[in-house]
Amino acid sequence: MIIRQPKAFTLVELVVVIAIIALLMSILMPALAGVRNQAKAVLRQSNLKQWGIVFSMYTDDNDGCFSCRL
Repeated sequence: MIIRQPKAFTLVELVVVIAIIALLMSILMPALAGVRNQAKAVLRQSNLKQWGIVFSMYTDDNDGCFSCRL
C-alpha cells in the first residue's frame, strides 16, 4: 500500500511568484499614475467649460452685462 503525500507549493515557488507580482506592479504603477493625472486634467477642463456656460447664461440673463450695477 502506497501512501501519497499531498502536493503543495514549496517556499521557493511562493517567493518566485511574489517576486513576479512585485515586478509587474512596479511596471504598472507609473502607467497608472499617468492615467490618474490625465483623468484630473479632463476633470479640470470639464469644470472650466461648465463655468464658461454659467457665465454665459448669467450675462444672457443680464443684457450682456456681467458686473453692471442696476
